Amino acid sequence: KPVSVSHSGGNITVNCIDTDKLSARLPYSITGSAEGPMEAAGKGILMKASGDGKGGGVVSTKMPSKSSSVASIDAPLTVNVPMGASAITVSQSGSGWVSVRNCSGALKITAGSGGLFASGAYTAATLSAAGGDVKFTQDSGAVLTGSSAFSASGGNVILQLSSAQGGKLSAKGAQVTTAMVVSGTNETTVVSGTFGIGGPSIAVSAKNNVDITAP
Repeated sequence: KPVSVSHSGGNITVNCIDTDKLSARLPYSITGSAEGPMEAAGKGILMKASGDGKGGGVVSTKMPSKSSSVASIDAPLTVNVPMGASAITVSQSGSGWVSVRNCSGALKITAGSGGLFASGAYTAATLSAAGGDVKFTQDSGAVLTGSSAFSASGGNVILQLSSAQGGKLSAKGAQVTTAMVVSGTNETTVVSGTFGIGGPSIAVSAKNNVDITAP
């Protein structure tokens, strides 16, 4: 039951909830100096949402080009996904942030300038943001079993891992702080080696700081 979400018009919120089918909504607000171009911009905002009948589906949007009479278009996308999705892929460009909560399976997020936040019980996670922070919180007892990567090209990476998580860590940043004991290289800007009982590779990189905590 894979789910794919793509949007370039603002924030993206994905919630995994107790529901039978995928649903999405896309409210919007437009500011500008002329009614005609603003109305045309509103008509140009399109969303396509389709489900596969098993809880999976695809949500995508199309945003209009802005004329000189349109100052801004803000269209936050909210998607509700049935619990138990096998994979969730979210792609966002431009301004705004991405939030994915209470989901599971394999998670992939490509975020724009506003960073991202994800929480849940994932088997693998590949999270990157062009700007802002990358924040990831594992559910208690959850374990990443597949190779995972976290990258913040313009901010910090903040990971809160469960006490059950082990792995082979490779973390780089302006300052790297880890709460767990890592057997290997432990320097201010680089921490790499095995922690916990070992496990998958976990790659972390940030323009600014890396902070990894565990209960």
